[in-house]
Amino acid sequence: MTTLTDSPGRGASTPPPAPTTPTGGPGLSLYRVVHLVQVWLLPALLVVEFVAFSLLSPFFLTPQNLTNVAVNAADLALIAAGLTLVILMGGIDVSTGFAVGMLSWVVASLMAAGQPPIVVFLAALAGGAVVGLLNGMLTARLAIPSIVATLGTSALFQTGLFALWNSRDIFSTPVFPFLSGGARLGELPILVLIVLAVYLVLHLVLTQTTFGRSIYAIGSNVEAAKLSGINVRRVRVIGSVILGLLIGVAACTYLARVGVVQASSGGELTMLAIASVVVGGTSILGGEGSVLRTLGGVVFIVVLDNGIVLAGVPSLWNGLIVGFVILVAVSINGLAVIINARKKRSL
Repeated sequence: MTTLTDSPGRGASTPPPAPTTPTGGPGLSLYRVVHLVQVWLLPALLVVEFVAFSLLSPFFLTPQNLTNVAVNAADLALIAAGLTLVILMGGIDVSTGFAVGMLSWVVASLMAAGQPPIVVFLAALAGGAVVGLLNGMLTARLAIPSIVATLGTSALFQTGLFALWNSRDIFSTPVFPFLSGGARLGELPILVLIVLAVYLVLHLVLTQTTFGRSIYAIGSNVEAAKLSGINVRRVRVIGSVILGLLIGVAACTYLARVGVVQASSGGELTMLAIASVVVGGTSILGGEGSVLRTLGGVVFIVVLDNGIVLAGVPSLWNGLIVGFVILVAVSINGLAVIINARKKRSL
């Protein structure tokens, strides 16, 4: 007499094949490796930077130099913080640099006309809000791809700055004395504390509010975000306006740092801000990232620039290293997206 377990016949109860779950195998191993590289790339780069430059220059780790680096990074840090919100939603803004330059001209002109500092500062905020609203409306309301819309507005801002400049450099004192980094609270410049406060507020907004969760949802899957009741257009416009406001503040800190407005003012900030966000680990496709990691990306960019100068290395290497790191960071992110998509299809 045969039992059910002796033969796989008609009445046999054969156990189903074990499901293929993503708990092992080479695919998951590769995913884990890529994920670990994503997490630890920035900390590793920062450690290598600080060790290398401290060995190459005895002045690198001095308190005075590190304070100067932090103060000089203020305008870039403010722009990168706002840009993180836009990139998290799957967008991009390549107009930030010349927007800062044009608003810097407005600030310098108002200061030269003897306007009260508070009026000048509010004018910079208002101008930044208009810049953000314009980009937000073009991308959210008219559904123009953000790269196309902001390329157009970048050209407008660059042309406007050139026309306003009219071959005459404008020199200006800081809107507020503390924007130059001289005023301190304890050992830290007040300007640095303000920048850190901006990052803390944005971190809390992204992690603790419905608006922040909506930003991540839009970047992850815009159609699913719409179906869940999120007003995608409104969130995108608000995100652009927040970036615009920070551009207005950055125009004041930029002018305090350089002291003069020229035809090319601010142009270099666009690439550096995007690099800070991408190197910080925010996905260029949206839906994944952190404003605090963007701050780490800013630190990497400004420390690289400062260390290369102190070490006497040709400045050409700065652009080469930044470009290479951007390509590595974007490639790692793209690889993670591909592996994750294949893993989901296999479930």
